[in-house]
Amino acid sequence: MDGAHSRKMRVVPNGIDFDHFSSIERKEHPPTVALIGRVVPIKDIKTYIKAVHILKPSIPDIRGFVLGPMNEDPDYAGECQALVAHLHLEDTLIFTGSVDIREYLSQIDVVVLSSLSEAQPLVILEAGAAGLPAVATDVGACREMIMGMACENPPWGAGGAVVGLGNPHAVANALLKLLGDQDYYQSCSRAMRERVRNHYRKADQRSTYAEIYRMLINGIDPYAEQQVSENWQDESREDEIVTAA
Repeated sequence: MDGAHSRKMRVVPNGIDFDHFSSIERKEHPPTVALIGRVVPIKDIKTYIKAVHILKPSIPDIRGFVLGPMNEDPDYAGECQALVAHLHLEDTLIFTGSVDIREYLSQIDVVVLSSLSEAQPLVILEAGAAGLPAVATDVGACREMIMGMACENPPWGAGGAVVGLGNPHAVANALLKLLGDQDYYQSCSRAMRERVRNHYRKADQRSTYAEIYRMLINGIDPYAEQQVSENWQDESREDEIVTAA
């Protein structure tokens, strides 16, 4: 859109430490959803709060977390806390502030991103590696991470739901389906775990960059119609290439 030639462009998805998050052991807990992110307007925390309020009559013991720092926009954080009080959700929705999310993923069922804008939110991948489905707005790379890309082979299927902006009813309905249909939940859980395992590992990201550098160093056009070698796994050679570049 800004004029760069499509032949000179290639998307290299960011990756995560799959083993680190996939090893999380689940703990007993009530039905729990969580928004993981900064408490700022662009994350649209209020839509999430309203969704939990809509969901509560159907799942009375629902628990909601907001996991993220609250000091970036204190006025907005105050408004969110006031909304929680207004909707009588003080015993349901908990603001934790900054935390190690790995300690919480063991007691969460679904992650929610109600953001107005995102790039490639790693929290969807980290939660997905732990087998948690996601409900997110249709921004940035959220759709391809949750639903998969057209070229996905094999296609793993839906890993949750993608909803429109500022629509708490859509968020609540998506959460209700995940929490109320165990077969559907397990299908989405498997899809997210396998999608992250196969397409979003940090080692794959590093090896792809290393392969691009290797091709450039050897005078090969990395954007030509050829597949990057899938067996480029020699990490010592990778470090050498990156250093040389």
